[in-house]
Amino acid sequence: MKEISYVMIKPGFLQHEDAIVERIEKVGTITKRQKMQLNDDVLSAHYAEHIGKSFYPELADYMKSGAVIGFQVEGEVGLIGRIREIVGATKNPAEGTIRHDFGVGEITRNVIHASDSPEAGRAECERMFDKAQEYKIEIIED
Repeated sequence: MKEISYVMIKPGFLQHEDAIVERIEKVGTITKRQKMQLNDDVLSAHYAEHIGKSFYPELADYMKSGAVIGFQVEGEVGLIGRIREIVGATKNPAEGTIRHDFGVGEITRNVIHASDSPEAGRAECERMFDKAQEYKIEIIED
């Protein structure tokens, strides 16, 4: 059985793509990659649980402030947990994690997103890759 995770390098941190990919590929296989510009439609779906919270407008503005790079990562059961260990905690990430090593920023402006469950991984990959046109995501060729 395999798991699928969605990993996204956020605006302002794309210059670290190679180093981040190297770490992610130690635990899973990247099967899709897409550079894109997000919009309100996809952000309201992606961050639905945060709509109405005081920090959501700042988070949405940040996520629209520049391009992101999204990855579909596949691996054995437990992949989600292994990726989240590499990524690190949102607050006070440990040394050696992506969030610590490449700059945490503020809670709404951190370096990376990673799915928190197999269900979220499948839904996020479907949204960002399979339904990109439906959400009017601007795909950036690079």
